Amino acid sequence: MADASLTDRLAGLRRYTRWSLASVSIVAVLAPVSHLFSRDLDPALLVAAVAALAFVVTEATRLLLGGVEGFEGRAWATPRVIAATAVAFVLMVALGFTTATITVGWTLPFAAVVSGAALGSDRRARYLLIVGATVLTAVAAAVAAALGATTDDVALTVAVSALMVAVFGGLTVTQVWIWDVALQVDAARAAEAEVAVLRERLRFAADLHDVQGHQLQAIAMKAELARRLVGSDDDAARAHAADVQQLALTALAETRAIVHGYRRVGLETELSNAVAILRAAGVEASIAAEPAPVPEALEPLFGSLVREGATNLLRHTRAERCEIAIVRDGADVVVRMDDDGVALAAAATAAGRAGGGAGLDGLRERFAAAGGRLDARPREPRGFSLTGRAPA
Repeated sequence: MADASLTDRLAGLRRYTRWSLASVSIVAVLAPVSHLFSRDLDPALLVAAVAALAFVVTEATRLLLGGVEGFEGRAWATPRVIAATAVAFVLMVALGFTTATITVGWTLPFAAVVSGAALGSDRRARYLLIVGATVLTAVAAAVAAALGATTDDVALTVAVSALMVAVFGGLTVTQVWIWDVALQVDAARAAEAEVAVLRERLRFAADLHDVQGHQLQAIAMKAELARRLVGSDDDAARAHAADVQQLALTALAETRAIVHGYRRVGLETELSNAVAILRAAGVEASIAAEPAPVPEALEPLFGSLVREGATNLLRHTRAERCEIAIVRDGADVVVRMDDDGVALAAAATAAGRAGGGAGLDGLRERFAAAGGRLDARPREPRGFSLTGRAPA
């Protein structure tokens, strides 16, 4: 389990929760069915009892399995749920708390349907429902004993009957509470990953503003001067207009450099940013061993790979670990990003195509132009690997 991805662990907990809740219904029906067929009942009464028990258990199972979705968004007080609860109580009293004997096994169907109903109520009503059902069961058992039902120990029988309902309800709610917390943690992790991506976008926007801000302001001022000088000093106006053109060309070149990753941000900075963003999203990110030196001319290219790899990891995988390695392979510099998440290669490729030059397709073109190549593929048994290589 230590090496399993968070997605696998969550899926395992989901399966465990589902089977735990389903087992409540299975346990709830065993004792009553055994008791029914051990008694000499009228065939019509037996059929009616089996049909009523089947209705109760079916509704209890539906309610209990609804707990796999957590506590949110399900109303329990529907006519069908109320009817199932009432039928379960009648079965418990009529067949379990008879004047002949008290059979505590008949508290189980009632406990199961109450437990399922509790999962769909709000927090306060959830516990009030379980406590109310527990008290009601104790009262019914006590009344049956007072009316002459056979039991070795009245107090013990009443206590056990009530305890069956309380324990069933408490354990069921606790199991779903654990699962609900896991769902909330997973949702928070996904939200944190989205925040990390947004931070990267904000950083990009800030870089764009820093690079373009002074040129655009200078263009505005030069254009205003040229407008005022037209007619009074045409030579000066033409000079300012030429400056506006040059500033506009410079701004355009720098904008293209930012969009295509050619702005001279050091690879070390890109690595630090990627590691910080991944760790903020709950991914254990690290740089393997001592990175090999990268020629300055290749730093923007490999920096774009690291930035794109981190972004795709957050968007398209659920990973716990990511390792970044920079090595020399003969005359080539190789940068590799490996994670242990569930690889969604198709989604990542689609994202690259949608992003044009900013996606994986754009990176492939840039690596090809540099005489290298970019490989993006799933790993075995899980994970994703993004590798770029280019001649030094």
